[in-house]
Amino acid sequence: MNHSLVAEGFGIRLRPVQMEDAAFLVWLRNLDHAKGMIGDSATDTASQEEWLKTYFERDGDYYFVIETTCGIPVGAFGYYNMTSESCDIGRWVVWPVVPAGVPSIIPALDMGFQHLGIHKLQLTVVSTNQRAINLYRRLCFREMHVETGAQIINGESVDQIHMVMEEDDWAKGRKTIMPVALMLGARIRKWEKGAITMFQSPMWPKSLQSQETEQEEQE
Repeated sequence: MNHSLVAEGFGIRLRPVQMEDAAFLVWLRNLDHAKGMIGDSATDTASQEEWLKTYFERDGDYYFVIETTCGIPVGAFGYYNMTSESCDIGRWVVWPVVPAGVPSIIPALDMGFQHLGIHKLQLTVVSTNQRAINLYRRLCFREMHVETGAQIINGESVDQIHMVMEEDDWAKGRKTIMPVALMLGARIRKWEKGAITMFQSPMWPKSLQSQETEQEEQE
């Protein structure tokens, strides 16, 4: 589905996914930190392009690339299964080199409640993804139930926790994470200044992988 919604703040921008993003999405969703935490992903650009073709034809589905304000892609986020009252959020993956997780969620949820007319958000998270679960709790998502063996990821059965947040809860959750978003937004803008030259190179996204490896070696 074509749409023009854009959300911006805290050093990042969410803009609609395009067909040209296929290679980036494959790279992003197959990073080591994402494996086993999200649904199985396309393993090559051609498969991702086929998935995007069906996505562009679907109603009630919004998929965004998270990028810095100068256009460096660093993650993805999605709304789907939208009804008149609720929708699911997911496909949320952020390149760990850039601290865009918390900064991206505020404009993303603001957009959902303020511009998409959503009143209730639902999500599922793999039960072993404790870092994400802790963040969702801070955002004021409530745990509803655990679904045993809900999905097969990397050939293994995984449990999923179903969580929900009402529109009225978002003001409290937003206030809770605002100081962190402001701090990390400043770090993103600083990182962006040093990364602009690299991302103008035809080596991208290979250059992304190189930088990630360098950071792991430093750690």
